[in-house]
Amino acid sequence: MLDILHRWYRRYFSDPQAVLLTLILIIGFTVILTLGHMLAPVLAAVVIAYLLEGVVRFLERRRMRRLPAVVLVFSGFMTFVLFLLLAVVPLLSVQVTQFLRELPHHLAVMQTALMQLPERYSFLTERHVQDFIALLNRELAVRGQQIVTLSLASIPGVITLVVYLILVPLLVFFFLKDKEVILRWTFRILPQDRSLATQVWVEMDRQLGNYVRGKFWEILIVGSATWVAFAVLGLKYAILLAALVGVSVLVPYI
Repeated sequence: MLDILHRWYRRYFSDPQAVLLTLILIIGFTVILTLGHMLAPVLAAVVIAYLLEGVVRFLERRRMRRLPAVVLVFSGFMTFVLFLLLAVVPLLSVQVTQFLRELPHHLAVMQTALMQLPERYSFLTERHVQDFIALLNRELAVRGQQIVTLSLASIPGVITLVVYLILVPLLVFFFLKDKEVILRWTFRILPQDRSLATQVWVEMDRQLGNYVRGKFWEILIVGSATWVAFAVLGLKYAILLAALVGVSVLVPYI
């Protein structure tokens, strides 16, 4: 057994670069798992910077200097954020409020429809339907209590959200502007013999950037197409449902 472990160790960890890469991964995952809630604005800014980096590089290939490209892309990003906050979010808020106001009526209609099921399907009894309705009412009561508790504790959350809305854009701008400086500083603290770690970083940087940008466009296209379809069909809560469908793209990964 010891001989097997020894051969396994020599195969994978005899190379100092492999050891360095393993340590970097362990430290990185440990920091994220233990301090993830504190680093949330930093992580969000990194994801957004990855999203915008592709546009910055596109402008650089068109012979625009990086700083003007960053300023232009960041201005477009802030315009998009302001559009969401001033146009989309209020509509979502109105539809959510309207849905919650009409929820008791929808539940009453659903309860009436459920009580008619035993007449159409012989394998269902009124007892089964009543048990299901009782279970549904209990769950709704629990969720309602959770919503009330959350609303009472929402003031710190609102303050945190305001701080994030200020801090994250600033971090995004400086991550884009000083990307090369940050990378040089990071590589400076690593050992000189780091070709494997550098190779992994270059590949990860490219693939992660492509993934983030692709997922953003997927959410945007799916949500927009769903909203147009629901609006054409005259469906109520079109924006709310479209937003949920767009975000559902991330569900398999969450």
